[in-house]
Amino acid sequence: MDEETLLLFDDYLQGALSPEAKKTFESRLKTEPALNDAFIIFRDVNQHLSHHLSEERAAFKDTLKTVADQHLDTSVAPKKPVKVIRFNPWKYAIAAAVIVLIGLTFMFSSGDPLYADYAFNESISLVERDGEGTAFAKAETAFNAKEYQEAITYFNAILASDDANAEVQYYKGIALVEVEKYDEADAIFSQLADGNTLYKHKATWYGALSKLKQGDKQACKQLLEKIPAGAEDHEVAQELLKKL
Repeated sequence: MDEETLLLFDDYLQGALSPEAKKTFESRLKTEPALNDAFIIFRDVNQHLSHHLSEERAAFKDTLKTVADQHLDTSVAPKKPVKVIRFNPWKYAIAAAVIVLIGLTFMFSSGDPLYADYAFNESISLVERDGEGTAFAKAETAFNAKEYQEAITYFNAILASDDANAEVQYYKGIALVEVEKYDEADAIFSQLADGNTLYKHKATWYGALSKLKQGDKQACKQLLEKIPAGAEDHEVAQELLKKL
C-alpha cells in the first residue's frame, strides 16, 4: 500500500480523474473488495475533514503522502541493505486504516467520532420469505455486496406493492445514507421513528448516524437523546453522545 493508491482515492473524490480513469477505478472497486473497503475508510475520513477542517483540506494530500512515505512505503532507498517487504493487495484495508489513524493523530487530536465507526456493516437476510430470484433476494444480494444504488432499486420495487414494510424501509434508508441521499433517508427514518414498528428506535439511531455523516452534530445529539433506555441501541447511543 503506497501513497499512490491514497492519492488515487483523493483524485477520484475531487473529480480529478479522466472519464476513462474514473471508469477503471470504479470497476476495480467492484471487483476488489479490499480496495473498496480501504476506499470507504478514506472517503469517510475525507468527508469528516471537509466538514470540520476545511481550512486544512489543501494540506491533507501532502500530509498523507508524507505519512505514507514514513510509515508504509518501502520504495525509499535505505541507507544500508535491508529486507524489503511490500504489502499485498489484500492488505489495502489495513494500510488505509493505519494511514487514517496516523494522519488523524498527526493533524488533530479532537477525537471526533466518525460515521464509519458506527455504520451498519452486517449482512441482511430477506430471502427466506420469498426464495431466490425475487426482488427480496436481489435486494439482499445487492445490499450485502455494498451495491447500494442497485439495492435501492429493488427496495423500491418491493415497497411499490408493500409500502408499509418497515424492515425494507429501514434498509433502504441505510442504503440512501451510503449513497449520500440524505433528505430521502432522513424522511424514511423520521417516518419510522414516529411509528410503532420494531424499527422505531433503530430508525432514530440511524437517523442520528445520518446527521453525524452530514456533520450536523446538534441534530445528531437531539436524535440520540430520544433513544430510551432498554432500546437495542441505547448503550451505543449514550457512548456516541459522550464523544460528541
